[in-house]
Amino acid sequence: MALALALGASAATLAAPPDAAAPRLFIHAGEVPLYKVFAWERWGNFINAPAGSSTEIPYDAARLEVKVYPFPSGEIRAIRFPNGVRTHRHINQTDTILYSWQAHRVQFVDDKAVLAEPGDFALHQKGVLHSGEEIRRGGGIDLEFALPFAGVHNDPGGFWSLARDHPVETSAAGYLVRAAVLPDYAAREVRLARGTAVTLQDATRDRLIFVLSGKVAVTIGKASDTLASEDAASVPHGVRAGIEATEDAMWVEVLAPPVTAKH
Repeated sequence: MALALALGASAATLAAPPDAAAPRLFIHAGEVPLYKVFAWERWGNFINAPAGSSTEIPYDAARLEVKVYPFPSGEIRAIRFPNGVRTHRHINQTDTILYSWQAHRVQFVDDKAVLAEPGDFALHQKGVLHSGEEIRRGGGIDLEFALPFAGVHNDPGGFWSLARDHPVETSAAGYLVRAAVLPDYAAREVRLARGTAVTLQDATRDRLIFVLSGKVAVTIGKASDTLASEDAASVPHGVRAGIEATEDAMWVEVLAPPVTAKH
């Protein structure tokens, strides 16, 4: 189950798109079921269970709300945390890029604690044990990009790239980009002023896009749609995408090797 992979120690595989023969390019937030998951800690173990399960839910369990956006090249998970919750990502079955959208959190990797604030990226590598995290202020939504890349990095220290440590880059097209540096991936936070349009294309990487605010008109190949906050899109490698902001907009995107890529 995808939620177990996102929040706990259970093994899982990525959910398949609704129609594998015609993979979706656009997913709107209103089309995505909202899952409710309870998370708690007992005797050093982190446990989670979906709402409505037969598992006995303790009184102090935290309620999480999760939306899962499945695409051929990976899942995007929008996870809403209440303030003060503790969660645990155990041994991931995929490489997972985390993006702090609204939450301020402390991430623990072995005996090290790293403060992650809105705008920060981190990579939880496939097969690596991470000890947990605490949401310290305000709660809010975090994003996970779960990417079924064939490689195994096997770095027990984890890999971090905090976006606030990287400068904002202004392109000739007039859009602002803050990039993170992650092995095998590119992760970017993008701001686009109303009326500005850009063209994006990558020959070897698939692009996953999640809109944080505003509205954008997106054309991917011959398909077009309008996306607003908490909508998502997937751009296959080699396909050109055009994005025009109909309102001041902000999105986060991850470029990843296609699922057929070998490491």
